[in-house]
Amino acid sequence: MKTIAAIRTNHWGEDAERVFAQLAPVWGDRLVTVFHNRPEGMALPLPVVDINDAWVEQNGLRVLPDWGWRCGDYCLYALRQAYPDAEHFWLIEPDVFFKGDVGAFFDRFADRDEDCLGVSIEELPAGNVSFKPIPGLTLFRSIFALVRFSGRAIEMLRIKRQEYFQTPVRPFRALNDECFCFSFLHASDGFSLGSMASIAPDLIQSATMRTDPDRLPESVPSSVPQGVFHPVRCHGSFRAAVSRRLAARGAPFGLLVHQLQYLEPWEIDELAREAAEHLKATMHQQRLQQIRKNQRRG
Repeated sequence: MKTIAAIRTNHWGEDAERVFAQLAPVWGDRLVTVFHNRPEGMALPLPVVDINDAWVEQNGLRVLPDWGWRCGDYCLYALRQAYPDAEHFWLIEPDVFFKGDVGAFFDRFADRDEDCLGVSIEELPAGNVSFKPIPGLTLFRSIFALVRFSGRAIEMLRIKRQEYFQTPVRPFRALNDECFCFSFLHASDGFSLGSMASIAPDLIQSATMRTDPDRLPESVPSSVPQGVFHPVRCHGSFRAAVSRRLAARGAPFGLLVHQLQYLEPWEIDELAREAAEHLKATMHQQRLQQIRKNQRRG
C-alpha cells in the first residue's frame, strides 16, 4: 500500500459524495476519509479514520476552538497512525473538483518523490499579521485543499506541532495548517517540496485553486478539458455556504453574483430564507458574546 488518498471532512453531504464518486474508481480500497467529529452511528461507503477532541488531546496536540479548520495537519498525523506502511498521503477536501481524467491527474505525480507537494508553494507576503511570528522561521503557504505528504515528513511535522504548542500562542494567532507545514518543511534539512502547478501546469493552476469565491460545477469553464478547481460546491452546499456568508459578512454579492444565474428562482427564495435564519442565530450569538465580555470587564 504505497499511497493513500483521503477525503478530509466534518460533513458527509453532496460535495463529499461527488468527490468520492470521482476518486473511488481511481483509488479503490486505498481511498479513505478522515472525519472530524463523526456523528455516532453514521455509516460511510469507505474506510474511516476518526479524529476528534479526545484524539487531539491524546496525541499531545492542542484543542483550539477552530482546530478542525485551522489544523488540517492533524488529519495527516491520524492517517499516518492508521496506515504506518504507506509512503505518501494525499489529503483532499470535498469542495475540490476534478474535471477530465481523474486518474491521469494522479498518475502525473505517482513517480514524484518530493516529501511535500502543494498546489503552488510561495512565501507569505510581508506584513501578514494573521499569525504570531516565529523568530528565524520564514513563513510559506499553499492552499491546503489538495496536498500530498510523505510519511517521514508527517512524522517530523507531528513532533514539530507538539513542540510548537508547548510555546505560548493565542488560539487565533496559531499557525494554520498550510503555513505550519510548508514553513517547517522548507526550513528543515533533508526534505524536498514541489509545486504541482509548476510540475504539471496543464493539469493544475494556482488561479483555479483558490480559497474563494465558491462556484458551482456548471460554472467551471467548458473550454478547459482537464483540470482541478477549488472551491466548487453542489447546489445545496453552495446555498448553505452563501447563506452563512451573508450572515457573517453582510451581502458580498460582488463575489457571488456570477453564480446566481445557475440557481432557479425558488432556490434564490430558499437561500434568502436560510440567510435570514443564519443572521438571526448570528445576532443572538453576538449578543451573548458581548454580554459575557462586559461581565468579564465588570
